Amino acid sequence: MAKAKIIIIYPTDPFGTKVSGINTFIKEFIKYAPEDLDIEFIGISSDYQKRPPKKWMKLKLGNKEFNFLPLFFEKDENKKTVIPLALRFTLALKFFQINNSNKILFFNRIEPAILFRKVNSPKIGIIHSDIKKQIVKKKSKILWSRFPWLYFMFESFIVTSFDHIYTVSNNALEFYRTKYAEQEEKFSFLPTAVDIDIFCPIDESKLFIRKEICPVNKYLPIENKWILFVSRLQVEKAPIRLIDTFLEYYKNDKTSCLIIIGEGNLRKDIEKYIKKLNIENNVFLLDNMTQEMLVSFYRASDVLLLTSNFEGMPMSVLEALGSGLPVVSTDVGEVKRVVKNKFSGEVLTSFDPTELAKGLQKVLNNPQIYTSENCVSCILEYTPQKVLQPIYELHRKLENKIQLK
Repeated sequence: MAKAKIIIIYPTDPFGTKVSGINTFIKEFIKYAPEDLDIEFIGISSDYQKRPPKKWMKLKLGNKEFNFLPLFFEKDENKKTVIPLALRFTLALKFFQINNSNKILFFNRIEPAILFRKVNSPKIGIIHSDIKKQIVKKKSKILWSRFPWLYFMFESFIVTSFDHIYTVSNNALEFYRTKYAEQEEKFSFLPTAVDIDIFCPIDESKLFIRKEICPVNKYLPIENKWILFVSRLQVEKAPIRLIDTFLEYYKNDKTSCLIIIGEGNLRKDIEKYIKKLNIENNVFLLDNMTQEMLVSFYRASDVLLLTSNFEGMPMSVLEALGSGLPVVSTDVGEVKRVVKNKFSGEVLTSFDPTELAKGLQKVLNNPQIYTSENCVSCILEYTPQKVLQPIYELHRKLENKIQLK
């Protein structure tokens, strides 16, 4: 059987520090790809010396080798720019000659696909968000949300050229199957996966792990309850609600602190808000970190708090549960698939910080209920080996079509 040749097209550096579920998905897709899939990846570089722009290079994730081409250098992938990264990437791609002959094109954003609309190559796309809430209801600061009519005109122009489109949100799946009823078979749901080779519990106490990682920030209180947040500091993640929720909980438990890991365009606003509330000694903002360091924070914490306005299937939730950490979350996206009330965490239908704080109290006061074993058991169906098999098989089917032409 001929190997399926795949080109992943997405503006990121697979070895950069970008905090994003899409980045993690792409890395897992490559790492667990079977031998009969040959992968090329066109992205960007966050390290000019190690991954110089406009040069193909052979890299490795896990045991899987792939060819990587960064189109340009981006110093900070986490920082929003005046001209969106996706637009700059699409323009750079337009002026770079790509050999896509007999290859499957794999898009994790739709913008670059416009350049290949008339190309006679199989195309697979993934929508990594709840597009209905992000664009239609304008609960996001992304540029498209300001012009939803323009986005959907652009999208409808491209959708017909795709062979298949996955979405990580059932809400988005229903939206697309209704909007494109004549092509509804083209859309399907794809859960988010978590790499349990990395995100798994270890047989060490939280106190022991904290002593190992506290050199990252010497002011972290080792003995306190750790409430953890891991994500981008952007409006859709509702970081102000996050702070307010912690503050409500803190009123009744002064032995707690909030640890925020992530970058984003709202970071300075959050810093000012924390200072205004006079809780600088109880809220700690940490920079993005490697997965190997991040998993230590999951293992050392007492609960993960998610206060988002909307999500698909949030990666931080899966990573936390895989590491044995219970979750308190707003009822967004596919969170209820893995966060089970009175078992692996609490999902609150309310977005009110007071109600979310009650969820925190319930979990933190009853660790014997929300056990590490319970948390891990909830994500066993969401390993890359299980989740990615259908998409690997689709690539094989599309490769067979190429061979028959």
